[in-house]
Amino acid sequence: MAEGPDDTGFEDCQFLTGSPQRFAVLAQLRERPARPTDLCDAVDATRTTIQRILAGCTERQWVVKRDGEYQLTVTGQRVFDQYSTLLSEIDQARTVGPLAAHLGAIAADLPPELLDPECLTTSSEQNPLAAIDRFTDWLHEVNGDVRAISPIVTSVFNDAAVELLETGTHIEFIIDHSVLERSASDFSDALDRGLEHENIDTYVHDTTLDIGLALDRSRVCLAAYDDRNNLRAIAESDATAVYHWAETVFDRYRERSQPLAAVLSVQEKN
Repeated sequence: MAEGPDDTGFEDCQFLTGSPQRFAVLAQLRERPARPTDLCDAVDATRTTIQRILAGCTERQWVVKRDGEYQLTVTGQRVFDQYSTLLSEIDQARTVGPLAAHLGAIAADLPPELLDPECLTTSSEQNPLAAIDRFTDWLHEVNGDVRAISPIVTSVFNDAAVELLETGTHIEFIIDHSVLERSASDFSDALDRGLEHENIDTYVHDTTLDIGLALDRSRVCLAAYDDRNNLRAIAESDATAVYHWAETVFDRYRERSQPLAAVLSVQEKN
């Protein structure tokens, strides 16, 4: 078993994370050496607090005092840089959480580009339709043929599919048995279209789907759904590595799917 930090390491971490002023002092010293009075002007803390922070940092040899000024040591610079990276990662995790929490097994090989907050649209209490609205816009912006996986069926997506088919777009579409049942009961026209239209090939996956995925000629849109099949977040990218990953995922799901006509034929016989 790999060994983690000893008790002293945890104590040092607790010291650094104990107040934002400690990090702020290191940030100031990362820029240039400074006297305590300079730090009081730059950091929202009293002189007594600044002195205590400097004493704690000096004790840990993150900081040394030379000619009346405090400056970071090499190890102090590394501690600051690594902690800055950790804070950035935590901030990104908070932003990407609505996507990451609802991806299931597919998250194991997720390209890091899809975890960029700039690629993300999330739904919230203030804007519960943000993700589905953006996904709908993505569909309206399609360039080239489309391959898609969906664990839900909605009139919004069906209408978007009709528009794409009317422009001659070819669609490969993977659904699961629950979507098939819902389509048969509530969206029979869409089901007939998926069965008969020459520009759409519909497949039924052998197990329940837990993600949404769409690809056009150059873009990828990954959709994450909660346990109630509410769309919580989407991530978009046109990066080459992401596109190749999405193609591999789609092909893997299609290999475990059967054509819609074959599935309906079996159901009719039973």
